[in-house]
Amino acid sequence: MNKQEQELMKQQAKMAVMGEMIGNIAHQWRQPLNALSALNIGLNIKYKMGRLNDEEMKKFKEKSNEIIQNMSVTIDDFKNFFQPNKIKSTFTIKKAVEHSAKFIYDSYRQHKIALFIDIDKQITINSYKNELIQVLLNILNNSKDAIVEHKIEKPYVKIFAQEDNHEINIYIQDNAGGATTEVLTRMYEPYFTTKFKSHGTGIGLYMSKMIVEKSMKGVLISENKGDGLLSTIKLKKDSKEWSYNI
Repeated sequence: MNKQEQELMKQQAKMAVMGEMIGNIAHQWRQPLNALSALNIGLNIKYKMGRLNDEEMKKFKEKSNEIIQNMSVTIDDFKNFFQPNKIKSTFTIKKAVEHSAKFIYDSYRQHKIALFIDIDKQITINSYKNELIQVLLNILNNSKDAIVEHKIEKPYVKIFAQEDNHEINIYIQDNAGGATTEVLTRMYEPYFTTKFKSHGTGIGLYMSKMIVEKSMKGVLISENKGDGLLSTIKLKKDSKEWSYNI
C-alpha cells in the first residue's frame, strides 16, 4: 500500500468514526431534549392554570439548567475525543474504558445489550488515551453490530483486564456467536467487511490494529471463545515514543 492510499484510508477512517460519533451525539441528546420539551409543556400548563409561582419557576430553572449542563458535557466529551493526543499521559484503564462506554451507552441500551466492566481501578498505563478509546469504541461497535445481525437473546459484552510487571491485557468478550475461520483470518484487513456496503467500510478494525501496533507498540488479536468473540489488546505499560505512521 503506497503513501497516497494510506492517507486516503486515514481520511476515510476519520469520516467513518465522525459519522458514528454524530449518530451517538443524536442518541445522547434525544432524551434530554425530550425532557426539556416536557418541562416547557408542564410550565405552560401551570401558567394557564394560574399555578405558576416562584417555587415552580425555581424548580424549572434548576432542572433545565441541570439538563443543559449534561448536554454541554456530552459535547466536551466528543470534542476531546477528536483532538489528537500526541503526548503520552498516565491514566487508568478503567477510566478509558468507561469513557468509551459513554459514547455507545444509548445504542447499547436501544438494543438491550448489557455491558459489564470489571477492571481494577488501580491498573494504570502511560500511553495515548484518546487512541485507546477509539480502538475500544471500534471493537464495542463491532460487537453491537454482530449482536444485532444475529438477533442474540440476552446479549452482553464484558470488558476486563489483567496486568503483570510489564504488560496490560484488555479483554472484550461478547456473545454474538463468534466468527468463521475466514472472517477471523481477514477481519483486520483493510476494506474487509461482512456488513452491507451501506453499513460498513471495513476500515474500523484495520485502523484499530494499526493504532495499537504502530502507535502504541502493542498487539490486537481476536479469537472465538465461548458464545462469541474475544478481542485482546496487549499493551506495554510504558509505550515508546509517538509514531502515528499508518
